[in-house]
Amino acid sequence: MKRILCLLLSLVLIGASAVSCRESDFRKNTKTVTTTDKGAVIPVYLTTEIYDFDPATAYTDEAATKILSMIYEGLYKYDKNGKVVPAIASGYKVKEDPEKGLYEIEIYLKETAWSDGRPVQAADFVYAIKRVLEPEFRGEAAALLMEIKNAKAVKAGEMSIDDLGVVDSDTKVIQIQFERKINYEDFLAVLASPLLYPIREDVVAKATDWSSNTSILVCNGPFVVRTFVPGKTLILERNIYYYRDVEDDPQDKYVKPYRLAVNFTMNAEEQFAAFQEGKLAFIGELPLSKRAEYKDQIKLRDTLTQHVYLFNTTKEPFNKPEVRRALSLAIDRQAIANKVVFATPAEGLITRGVFETTYKNKKQFRDVGGSLLSPSADLATAKSLLQQAGVNGGDITITLRGNEVDLAVAEMVAQAWGQLGFNVNIRKLGFSEYKENEYDLVSDLFKNAYASRDFDVIAVDITMFSTNPFGNLASFALEFSGGALDLQSGNFEFQPGVTGFNSPEYNEIIAKAFEETDPEKRAAILHDAEKMLLELAPVVPIFTYQDAYMVGDDLSGVKEAFYGCLNFEKAKLKNYEKYEETEPLETQAMDELDKGV
Repeated sequence: MKRILCLLLSLVLIGASAVSCRESDFRKNTKTVTTTDKGAVIPVYLTTEIYDFDPATAYTDEAATKILSMIYEGLYKYDKNGKVVPAIASGYKVKEDPEKGLYEIEIYLKETAWSDGRPVQAADFVYAIKRVLEPEFRGEAAALLMEIKNAKAVKAGEMSIDDLGVVDSDTKVIQIQFERKINYEDFLAVLASPLLYPIREDVVAKATDWSSNTSILVCNGPFVVRTFVPGKTLILERNIYYYRDVEDDPQDKYVKPYRLAVNFTMNAEEQFAAFQEGKLAFIGELPLSKRAEYKDQIKLRDTLTQHVYLFNTTKEPFNKPEVRRALSLAIDRQAIANKVVFATPAEGLITRGVFETTYKNKKQFRDVGGSLLSPSADLATAKSLLQQAGVNGGDITITLRGNEVDLAVAEMVAQAWGQLGFNVNIRKLGFSEYKENEYDLVSDLFKNAYASRDFDVIAVDITMFSTNPFGNLASFALEFSGGALDLQSGNFEFQPGVTGFNSPEYNEIIAKAFEETDPEKRAAILHDAEKMLLELAPVVPIFTYQDAYMVGDDLSGVKEAFYGCLNFEKAKLKNYEKYEETEPLETQAMDELDKGV
């Protein structure tokens, strides 16, 4: 009797165990077997919190680079060495007829789908490009696209967006025409820029901050934003439509993990403690207090993102280049890099990882140009420049995001500028929540201040637009700034970028670089442009980020990508059943959101 009871109990437990698992399907001997296990839910701390998932506007924060690379995919991408390789593009064809002035590239798309199941179409890439070049849209990525036929005239409001030389000739075919013969392989590197990920016109039309609501946001990368509650949680979930045949392929064919879950109710210190206790499988942002102690135990590599200060050059005393230069000279970049630990002092605006001409010659723009910024402070020269400008102190407010790195840097800069006689205040901006068109939305207050030029000095993370230096340097020139036109006033003229900076000399040197077709000669002009820009100093590079992360013993398969990003598509978590399920985290966050907590 006891044996029968034991057998029955075992069968019940086995049945209950099968029911309690999560659901997925897999292939076995050509026969589909359905189970309830969707795969690993991996508790992680990827990076600090972001509030904007719009690829055209989110790149004022180093954290955005890491997150957006997981939820979007472009036509092309860079491998870990910076070589351009196909992503969604399956190939391309060049068409030229010089007599007719025809210079065109035709790009073909692979089959993949957005996270709502709708196929990714050529129209999605065409819309992303046209959106950046709309006269009323502010977006620095415009500097990358000026080779496209009629791009300058469209951005200036002199021609209609329909005159732009970009069309979707078929659902899987994009045609891009150019004003002149170009290096088409170089343009593929432009299309690999993370600022040009595809987006859907029907999605953007739903609300102002459309990308902050998960019921609106759709993604075409390996992961989708499943749950986003500011200050509470971010959960990325496998995009089951990512290159997958939903009828035949197992759910985890292209993306192994089911979810990556971040609990933002814990601060950086608590995240690190959780990792040490084995409760987190990955940590990508160590607290400042632990960085020096653990610097020999982390995985470290360079990124293409710099922490910079931008001046509002339309306000006194920042309208004087001598003052901007003085404030730059007063900064001890080496001391700040030492404080951040995982950083190197900025040498110029362009980081390493950007090529002198192309990937093929391997020469780095930074190596050729050398270091243009001193790692140490020069207070004596700074004071002399202020005296020449007739400026003797005053009030300065530094606007920043509320993370501990930005705050620590601002405090050190404030102390340095205090030695020049300035009274420096620090303004931290986060987010606000509101409702529009029945959607609960999140407004990134920092992004709003940046876009509206509501600042004296603003702390921004600038990611290199591509592996070509032109885009980042050109964004400070009037014609290439991507500034939005004031259409209501009828002022159909190019507008400066967010700093308000407009130098005829700098505009001229960038225009000269744009017209130059010889790669070596163009690079030489761009080196001169970078030197001029740093002398005029509307932007002050402070340090270049290094990506530092730690991987738990149970986690494998995390691969390094370009820009300091990581690929989690093939990540495997051993014994993932022992880790805490994310459903309580998600449910609690949503309940608190409903209650207004």
